[in-house]
Amino acid sequence: MRVHVADHPLITHKLTVLRDKDTSSPVFRSLVEELMTLLAYEGTRGVRVEAVTVQTPVSAAQGVRISDPKPLVVPILRAGLGMLEGMVKLLPTAEVGFLGMARNEETLQPTTYAERLPDDLSDRQCFVLDPMLATGGSLIAAINFLFDRGAVDVTAICILAAPEGLAAVEKALAGREVTIVLGAVDEKLNEQGYIVPGLGDAGDRLYGLV
Repeated sequence: MRVHVADHPLITHKLTVLRDKDTSSPVFRSLVEELMTLLAYEGTRGVRVEAVTVQTPVSAAQGVRISDPKPLVVPILRAGLGMLEGMVKLLPTAEVGFLGMARNEETLQPTTYAERLPDDLSDRQCFVLDPMLATGGSLIAAINFLFDRGAVDVTAICILAAPEGLAAVEKALAGREVTIVLGAVDEKLNEQGYIVPGLGDAGDRLYGLV
């Protein structure tokens, strides 16, 4: 497993505003989209491309284009939806699937309540979007779900992670072709399984309490 923390002043600045409990939901949503575009730039460094030749106004030029099959972007509902627009702005030719996952607040274990994905992901690169890598349970389940469908390469893009969650993902997915791209690694998890200092519940801050 490869872990990349995108240490950039703009990312740290936007993340600082996200952490502030007084940041409103509209501003929070806008910042998540902006932050996601920055993280997606880092997360797509390994996207597969193929060589092409194009004709400029002056002469032929060598370049690349995204290879087929196109990448699949998979936000984990509901908080991952807030990251989707920032990702597809950078990678507009990607297809989009969805995984609905919820955490049992007593056991901290994930359950899958909805999925909209191709049945066959053979030879596909997949990008999983989940703002918070806390215990790692939801991300592990989502990535295993994709590999079970035939995916060969999965990159997870998260705004924040806890060390405990990273360790759990690395242990559970040993031997898999997995990359984790992060805005920051925080101090720890608290007894309720929330990242400290974190930014609270990302879904609630994006969309309000439901």
